Amino acid sequence: MTNLPLLAIGFANPFLLWGLAAAAVPLVLHLLNRRRYREESWAAMRFLLAAIRKNQRRIRLEHWLLLAVRTLLVVCVVLALAQPFLESIGAVPLLAGKRTHRVIVLDGTMSMNHASAERSRFARAAEYADAYIQGARNGDAISVLILGNPPKVVIGAPSPNHGEVREELKQLQPTHGKADLDATFTKLREVLATSDIPQKEVLFLSDLQAATWQVDPEWEAALKRNIAALEEARANCVVVDLGDTSRSNRAVVDLALDAPIVVRDGPPVVITARLANFGPDVETGVGAQLVIDGRLGPERRVDLPPGQVVPVAFSYRFEDPGDHVVEVRIDEDRLAVDDVRRLTVPVRESLEVLLVNGDYNPEPFQSETDYLAQALSPSEGSDRTPSPITVEVVTESQLTRRDLERYDVIFLCNVARFSRGEIDAIDRFLRRGGGVVLFGGDRVQADEYNANLLAGIPGSETFDGPGFLPARFGDVSSSGDEIGEQLAGAPEFDPLDFNHPIISIYQGAAAQVISGLTAVRTWRSHDLILPEGSTARRVLNFTDGRPAMLAMDRHRGTVIQVATTADDDWTTWPLHPSYPPVLEQMTYAAASGRMAQRNVVVGQALDQAIDTNTLNASASVLRPDGREEPGRLADEGDGARFLFDGTDLSGVYMARVGPPVAREMTFSVNPEPIESDLSRVDASTLSVLFPRWTFSNWDGGPVDRSEAAAVGRRGELHRGLLMLVLGLLLGESTLAWWLGNRR
Repeated sequence: MTNLPLLAIGFANPFLLWGLAAAAVPLVLHLLNRRRYREESWAAMRFLLAAIRKNQRRIRLEHWLLLAVRTLLVVCVVLALAQPFLESIGAVPLLAGKRTHRVIVLDGTMSMNHASAERSRFARAAEYADAYIQGARNGDAISVLILGNPPKVVIGAPSPNHGEVREELKQLQPTHGKADLDATFTKLREVLATSDIPQKEVLFLSDLQAATWQVDPEWEAALKRNIAALEEARANCVVVDLGDTSRSNRAVVDLALDAPIVVRDGPPVVITARLANFGPDVETGVGAQLVIDGRLGPERRVDLPPGQVVPVAFSYRFEDPGDHVVEVRIDEDRLAVDDVRRLTVPVRESLEVLLVNGDYNPEPFQSETDYLAQALSPSEGSDRTPSPITVEVVTESQLTRRDLERYDVIFLCNVARFSRGEIDAIDRFLRRGGGVVLFGGDRVQADEYNANLLAGIPGSETFDGPGFLPARFGDVSSSGDEIGEQLAGAPEFDPLDFNHPIISIYQGAAAQVISGLTAVRTWRSHDLILPEGSTARRVLNFTDGRPAMLAMDRHRGTVIQVATTADDDWTTWPLHPSYPPVLEQMTYAAASGRMAQRNVVVGQALDQAIDTNTLNASASVLRPDGREEPGRLADEGDGARFLFDGTDLSGVYMARVGPPVAREMTFSVNPEPIESDLSRVDASTLSVLFPRWTFSNWDGGPVDRSEAAAVGRRGELHRGLLMLVLGLLLGESTLAWWLGNRR
């Protein structure tokens, strides 16, 4: 990247330029020495005059040459004392010889792990920074930041001890995360503000990856404010580009199971990895291997076209309960961090489901939850495969006395209303990753639901309240009173192209199978009115366009709202073959929040709900690099949350809580796919954002330590002038001796 700035010359001590008048001294002396002589004729005069006429031009030229050297010597001495410097128009100059607060900002994002000639970009950045510190003057103070998300202040208060700063640099390692440029500039301003040294310089060492430096329009205004603040602080900013033109990189950008919940001895699950080629050339025969808990599994060979994502599928059956780590690895390239992706899979003995019956009836299949209980957990003697779901049924009045933490999913079926205590308990249940499913019915008091349960919209004042209802309950729509009229005019289910995971099991199925879902008739249903800005997704519609089923993430859990009943009072659905499989998938989807807590991206905190009796326990985390760090437990009133923020590396994190109650949890942390794209930011973008900054390129070879040491003094001219003075002194003496001997 090459910038061609307009240049100007300034002076650190311009008042010393008056000394240029001393350049007239040699000329004055020369003129004074031109004395007039009285002319006298004598015999040999004609021979002397002939010799003078012959050599007069040479002698005059020699005199003028000596005069020019002596005058230039004086001029150079005066200019060197005035300390001239070359600067870009509008840039902030550094005044030579003055104490400077130097801030080194190292790019610590994942792309800086890219290796060339067995050295990573970050290693080159650290070497460059070391040479830069060695080139700093005695008295200069140095701070160090890491560009990341979040940014890290390594040395905040400016340190004049350059040796200690260099030792600190040796300990630094890049992260596996992305960058927050705006947050880094905010931290940079805070660091600059800690120093009262008026002269400041900021050195950025980065590969200028587009993912880091490409400005998002959403925060461009905030970034420009930070840049303007840096200019107000009179900070001279220099960016050294340590990247290269290579874009070749392949990565595992996604890893997922076809089941949101995995149970012991259940059917085999399909593990799908998505491989991407970010380079310009085809990658042929790339190996992809499945690894389960460190044990090597099957391997596939695939071709990766440029700019495309290729799925690779494996099948595996989990036989043991507990946490399992699934990995897919591909052949290593220069950026090895993204050549493996991990997934923590908590395998359950069974799923615990609570059914809250709002319309109890002792007669078989007359109660609100009878069909639902049979669909989720078939009774003995049924021709259906035994289900891993364990069901417990309670009445509406018994809900208050239940400890909700022991369940994975709660079904609220035709419940009239909820007390404030029940609302708070369900909200805490969602915060811990549990799932809630609400069915409508004739006992539902819509006004109570809408007033007390409606969830807030992200960004609104009520978002953090206890409400968890995705949509407002409107009027009850009815197609008729007589059975014949009800079935004839009742709307059916519209599966919306089977896009939602709950009903994606019907994708590609035979028409006869699909009809088990689409032929369902519903003659009575609530109108579900979505608030503007709602994040709820439609799972099913009615054929008249109204929502039939909605799903929404709430805290760490999931809420599903159904417009009709769980029994056959309003719909024929419980009598159709689609009812058991869809309800099972609905249960898995609602319970998936607890598995999602175990899989995060780099920079995202580990956040897991734990048992209430561990509030006073110790907590620690074993990181992928082998270091053990403390975790923390946050009190949530009737429970606790395990929290850990130091997820700057991808890999497996082992959390331990206890004693007194010992518990281990496994988390998988993966890099964000955008960091695998090594595309570089466009030069025009940088010139618009940072018009007064200085940009310097790395040539791809070893770091030039002398250049790095001088990067902060670029534009200084007095050092060259002093060298010229020394040369002129030697030259003047030599020239005078030579001319004298020659004469």
